[in-house]
Amino acid sequence: MKMWLADSPARRTSCRLQFWLPLLFALWASPVRAASPVQLAQEAELNRLRGEVANQVQLSAYDLVDELVVGWKTDPVFDEATPVVLAGVTVPVGLGTGMAALLENHIAAVLAENPSTHVQLVHCPTCTAVVVHSDAEATVVSRGIDDPAVLAQLGTDTGKHALFIDIEAEGTWLVLRARLTRLTPDLPIVWSRTIASSTSTPALLRASSDLKSAADAREDYLAALHDRGPLTIPVRLGVRAYAAPTDSSGVTVPPFIWLQTGVEMGATDARAWTSSVLVGISFIPQAYQGLMAQARVSRLVTGRTRSLSRPDLYLFLGGAIMTVWGPATAPFQADLLTADDLITSLDGDPPRTTLGTLQIGLDLRLGNRIGLSTFFETIPDRNQSENFGTYTRILGLGFQSFGTEVTFCF
Repeated sequence: MKMWLADSPARRTSCRLQFWLPLLFALWASPVRAASPVQLAQEAELNRLRGEVANQVQLSAYDLVDELVVGWKTDPVFDEATPVVLAGVTVPVGLGTGMAALLENHIAAVLAENPSTHVQLVHCPTCTAVVVHSDAEATVVSRGIDDPAVLAQLGTDTGKHALFIDIEAEGTWLVLRARLTRLTPDLPIVWSRTIASSTSTPALLRASSDLKSAADAREDYLAALHDRGPLTIPVRLGVRAYAAPTDSSGVTVPPFIWLQTGVEMGATDARAWTSSVLVGISFIPQAYQGLMAQARVSRLVTGRTRSLSRPDLYLFLGGAIMTVWGPATAPFQADLLTADDLITSLDGDPPRTTLGTLQIGLDLRLGNRIGLSTFFETIPDRNQSENFGTYTRILGLGFQSFGTEVTFCF
C-alpha cells in the first residue's frame, strides 16, 4: 500500500490542485459580462445630468454671493475700508472642494470690483496655518483661526474680522448663510445674513463691475425697452449704383447719393414688424439734384422679438417715388442715350424725370440704433430701357439698381 508523507512534494502538489482547479473552473464557467449599449448610454446621460446640476448650483451660488455684495453696497457693515479674512467657504455635500475654490475666487473678484462695500479681503497665513496645541489633557491639531491662543494674538495686534460663508441645499432651495466675526478668542458675531433662492430660478449672471439688485436690473431692462419703443426717427445715408447698359455706346447712369429722414414705427415693442415713411434729397453740384419719398415694410427674420444683446436682421419690401433733374439724369429717359445726345442736351434746359421704384433687401440693426442695409431696386417703367442693364432678375422683373445704406436711429 502506497502512502504519502505529510511534507512530501507529492502531497503539496495535490493540495495546490485541490485549491486551484475549482477556482479556474468557476472562472471559465462564469460568462464575462460587458456593459450593454443601453447601460453605457444611461451612464453617459446620468453623468451629463450630474454636470448640468452642478453647473446650475454653481451659478445659483454665484448669484447669492452677488446679492450679498449688493446688500453691502447699499448698506455697508463698516464705515471705512476694513480688512477681512475669508475664513471658510462650505458647499453642499457632493460638489467637492472644486466648487469651494471657485466660490472663493468669485467672492474675492466681486469684492475687489466693489470697494464701496468697505470689505477689504486680506490674506492671513497665521489663520490658515495648521497649529498643534498640546497640554496635559490632549493634543489638538487645528487651523490658527480655530485656536484661541492665536486669535488672542491676532485680535490684539490687528483687530481683523473673519468672513464665514456656508452654502447649503435644503430641498428645492439653495441657502447662503454669511457671518462676520471679530478675530478674538470668543469670535463674536458682528453681522450675519441668510439669503435663499429657489433652484428653479435662473441666475442673473450679473457683471462684477456693475452689481445691481434683481429689482434694479429689471427696471433697467424695462427702461431699455421703453427707450427703444415702437417709434424711432431714422437718418439714412445711401448710395444707389445703376447697372451699365448692354449697348457699349450707351451712357451709364452715375451713382446717386441720398440723404433721408422720416419716421419708423413698430407694431409693438417687440418690433417684429416695422414700417417707415421717409423723404430724402440728393445733390451733387453741376451733376444732378433730386427729391424722393419712400415707404417700407420690414419683417424680423432672426427671432420673434428684437434683441438687446445681439444684432437683428430684417427683410424689407419698399417703394419710392423720385424726381431727379440735372445733366447727369439724362439716361433716365426711355430712349437710348449716346454721348453725342448728352453733349447736345447741355445746351438746352436740363432734363427732369419722375420715376417710381420697388426695392427688396436686408437690414441689419445693431442695438436698434445703427442699421446697415443692402437692396436691389427696379424701375418698372424703365424695365425695357436700353439705358439700363440689370443686376439680377426675380420673377421676370429686372433690377437695375443696387444700393447700400447706413442708418442712425434716434
